[in-house]
Amino acid sequence: MNGLLICSGVGQRKNIGDYIQSLAQEQFFKKIDCLVEREHLDSISDDKKINLIMNGWFMWNPENFPPAPSINPLFISFHIVPSIASRFFSTKTIEYLKKHEPIGARDTGTQALLEKYGIESYFSGCLTLTLNLKYKSDIKDHSIYFVDPYYEYDLRKDRNKERRLFKALQLLIKSPRKSFIISRHIKYNVKWAVANIPILGKMLMAACFYETYHNVFGDDVLFNAKFISHSVDQSLFNNDQEKIEYARDLVHTYAKASLVVTSRIHCALPCLGIETPVIFISSDALDDGRTRSPGRFGGLINLFHRCRWTPKGLVAESQELKKLLQKDKIHLNNILNNSDDYKPLRDELIKKASEFTTKFE
Repeated sequence: MNGLLICSGVGQRKNIGDYIQSLAQEQFFKKIDCLVEREHLDSISDDKKINLIMNGWFMWNPENFPPAPSINPLFISFHIVPSIASRFFSTKTIEYLKKHEPIGARDTGTQALLEKYGIESYFSGCLTLTLNLKYKSDIKDHSIYFVDPYYEYDLRKDRNKERRLFKALQLLIKSPRKSFIISRHIKYNVKWAVANIPILGKMLMAACFYETYHNVFGDDVLFNAKFISHSVDQSLFNNDQEKIEYARDLVHTYAKASLVVTSRIHCALPCLGIETPVIFISSDALDDGRTRSPGRFGGLINLFHRCRWTPKGLVAESQELKKLLQKDKIHLNNILNNSDDYKPLRDELIKKASEFTTKFE
């Protein structure tokens, strides 16, 4: 039997990036016989062996690891959250992982963590880099997407945000048209007082966004962009298959785009895989030590054109992007293609995953 690893989630919101990782697995099987929930791997009771690619983020419930004996795993693109390492690496788990060495780590942070516990590991990169096998599109619709781009607007945490909000208010008063244009495309869950005035609230947040990004991106990009969030409402879906199809539609959408700008690693990596130009926006605030663990970008971050959010604005970090921004902002007519640095990782991932799945055809 062939299984597809999923993570359904139990909260009101779900990061659809988990299902994009499932799509990467799916490419390597001729058929999928069952869905396997990541958080309950130990309770699989099927008598038949289930062939399963074990990629992704592990895990909310480390006490439910290692998997049941019926799971036949390929450990590749495997990420472990450092904050749960002491709970995850039980004697039983260490023995189990040693039986399946070497373990392909999604990032160098996970590789170091596995080796700390005496488990042979190597840096594999992320399986979503292989999404070109099924999802690459030669047809482009010239769309630009900002997918959960990082910026700050909340007054409640530190004075840097007060400064940024003040500048955004200045922009809103000076150029309300700019804020209005962008606000039509942005959806937010506003949590502070201005939410009581929905139109003004959206315009103010759009002004915060514009104030953050206009030094790097031209108005032709910002005013024509579409805005997407990977955080989706669970109540919109009846089952896991619907979430998989939603993720599939997103990847097809990104494949036809001219540019994607994101702070979501599982939007940026798939865009590399499907060869859509992508710019990754990082920030120290994106590593919260729990779900967004420090070190999760190790070995991956240098694959992107990237900027870093700072209290003083966006700063280009990759060399080609620095060179471009010395001359001009990013416009519709000067979008950078991705570097090919990820391709050796992609090719090796395809080789290993294909070798695993073809044994069972």
